Amino acid sequence: MSATRPVVEVAPIVERQRASRHWLLMYAVCCLITFLDGFDFQILSFAATYIRKDFGFTGTQLGTLATVGLFGTMIGALIMGYLADRIGRRPTIVASVAGFGLFMLGFAYADTYAHLFALRFVSGLFLGGVLPLTWALAAEYAPKRFRVTAVSIIMVGYTLGGAAGGPVSNWLIPEYGWRSVFVVGGVCSLLTVLAVLPLVPESVKFLVLKARPGSDERVSRILRRLQPGLSIEPGTRFTTEAQEQAHSGKRFTPTQLFLGHLAAITPLLWLVYLLSSALIYFLVFWTPMINEQMGFSVSAAATIAALASVAGAVAQLFISRFVDRKGAGIILWMPLAAVVCMLALGTGVLGPAVYVAFVIGAKMFVNGGHGGITSIAGTFYPTGIRANGAAWASSVAKVGAMVGPWLGGVILDAGLGAHGAFTVFAACPAVMVLVLFVLGRVQRRLPADAEGALSAAAAPTTGVAPVKTAAPS
Repeated sequence: MSATRPVVEVAPIVERQRASRHWLLMYAVCCLITFLDGFDFQILSFAATYIRKDFGFTGTQLGTLATVGLFGTMIGALIMGYLADRIGRRPTIVASVAGFGLFMLGFAYADTYAHLFALRFVSGLFLGGVLPLTWALAAEYAPKRFRVTAVSIIMVGYTLGGAAGGPVSNWLIPEYGWRSVFVVGGVCSLLTVLAVLPLVPESVKFLVLKARPGSDERVSRILRRLQPGLSIEPGTRFTTEAQEQAHSGKRFTPTQLFLGHLAAITPLLWLVYLLSSALIYFLVFWTPMINEQMGFSVSAAATIAALASVAGAVAQLFISRFVDRKGAGIILWMPLAAVVCMLALGTGVLGPAVYVAFVIGAKMFVNGGHGGITSIAGTFYPTGIRANGAAWASSVAKVGAMVGPWLGGVILDAGLGAHGAFTVFAACPAVMVLVLFVLGRVQRRLPADAEGALSAAAAPTTGVAPVKTAAPS
């Protein structure tokens, strides 16, 4: 009788893991990636005033430039999400970071509106792929009890990257011109690829699902590196949950995002994410220039926007710990508070100090809610379609993200002013409150073994891989 090979499920190992040096380094690099993604995408809003002066663009032209970048991210998220579920998270992340770094550099040397338009679109293809892929990777390496928080930490990198655009533009642009910030973003992004290659492993759940030659040995090496002291016998064969195995080997189609309980979750998730993106990209793109219209200097306007983004990052981390325990419905308190701030800004009767306080408050609650929504975008989908699930949610949201900057430009060009824009966009968080309430109720009714279901914290690790009964090989 031939020897038997031990068979190990990877999910319990992930659930019982402790943070190691390599595990922390992986998450640190993922945060750096999203930081640069946020910086490279949002730096346009801080450089827009200077680009407008150089080229003589109208508000609608600037809004269109932001929108075409968002259109690129929408297409890019779908392409990269598909590739990530076919060839792997890691190679697709590497290609995305290298791609947006290269085309950011190209944007710095554009000299016509057509060049800016084309380069913004192409860089968006790669920028759009990074966030869903890092969410998927973070979700697949995080225990369920910590999964939303882990993804939120990754998203904090994006928020802080956007916030860094203010101080960096204040420092570089007056001395070296608006092109300098795009050079810095592009070069730093290309250098980051050198950190991704040795420090960001492939998802072990993805490797198990694909079951390619050598996958078991690769999974064993990754687990030992991330969790020193983990006992894995030579020749171990790895498996994953039966629920996820059902998706293994199937070619992805969008209909898989609507099977079973996902038929209710996916539309709700898409709608709330779309509304949140419309609001947040309106604020990201137009708030620096609105602040200038309110009488603040260019540097002061950028500083206000940066402080507001930092406050939003804090709110993201705060709400994520509650989402892990209470579910998606708890996020609704963020957009509810944002409604109050947006309507107050729309009154037009606030003094400068109170105006700044409400702008920071609005962005804090909007960013906090957006981070909470982003953190759950991929958690409801099984491993086999997780990257596609996150990518489709992200791409659908880009429709709202494209409308936000464009509609803001139209409102301002129509003479309604900043107050009218704030009042119109207050409708977004108001509707979000209702959708999140329903989504929270649906989540609470999920079966205990479903992805995204609320569950108790897992027991601490013992350092030994659980072994199932193995058949003779």
